[in-house]
Amino acid sequence: MALKHLPPTFCWSRIGPDAGVDLPTLILRKEWERRQGGGRFLWGIGQSLGSSAQVAALRTGSLLALFSPAASRPRAAVKRAGRADVVVWNAWIDASGQVRQLPQHVFVTSSATLPSGAAREHHYALVCVSPTELSIGSSLRLHPERLRSVNTGKAPSPSQGTVVVDCVERAAQAGGKSHALVFTAELEAPYFVRLTQPTLVKARDLAAIHEASRMGDFETWATLTKRVRSEACAQQSRGYTRDLFDVPPAEHTASSRHGGARMRHVSRAGDWTQLTMELIHGDSHPFTRGRGRATLF
Repeated sequence: MALKHLPPTFCWSRIGPDAGVDLPTLILRKEWERRQGGGRFLWGIGQSLGSSAQVAALRTGSLLALFSPAASRPRAAVKRAGRADVVVWNAWIDASGQVRQLPQHVFVTSSATLPSGAAREHHYALVCVSPTELSIGSSLRLHPERLRSVNTGKAPSPSQGTVVVDCVERAAQAGGKSHALVFTAELEAPYFVRLTQPTLVKARDLAAIHEASRMGDFETWATLTKRVRSEACAQQSRGYTRDLFDVPPAEHTASSRHGGARMRHVSRAGDWTQLTMELIHGDSHPFTRGRGRATLF
């Protein structure tokens, strides 16, 4: 999704290497997940967005997510992530508190522990959709001093990796630090989810998954990740619930016009149990991809 200018309101996420995976390879993985999920994929984030995403989407009619590379260098702990314990997340918690299983092709990982050293019991993920391939690179840049958090009305702090923001009046001249725009996707109700049921990924499985990603080998990557997820789900006592992102095509694409502006229906934003992410008609490999190293620019 290519943008010519910044939207007045959007979700801004600063992203970087995760669980031993560099950013270009991580984006390639999400492109694979997007194609398996009929255009939908989850992007893991470390914090809750509260009600800001729902408020912004209801106000504007839709909500885009803009992703920028994290400006700071990874901490030593992050650099060692390839040797640290990594977990895969297997379920999400709906608005009523019920635990629901993620589809097996969804593969969201994180470090097993928080920076404090405590075990990571929850994680979060943006619910993204893109009808086109995740194209990397843009001429647009984001200036934090021109952004205001929807929740606080203040400029986002460096500690906020992901935040929903409004753009303010542009200054006469660009000043201060700016961030490149890597890629863009639309957020779909419920916009973000809280993940649970983490399971440790075996070192040999993680190494094989990393190698398949580096080689651009989709077939091997898809087989490995689904096997890891299947083994993890088998360890859980709860059953599989087909309810994440199951929006009928007519509802998903429905729109109305009000005052000349296109408005996407978001009346079901709070009804999380109506949503599901499934493969299209059971097509487990909807595309092929040649081997090759992913590149960011």
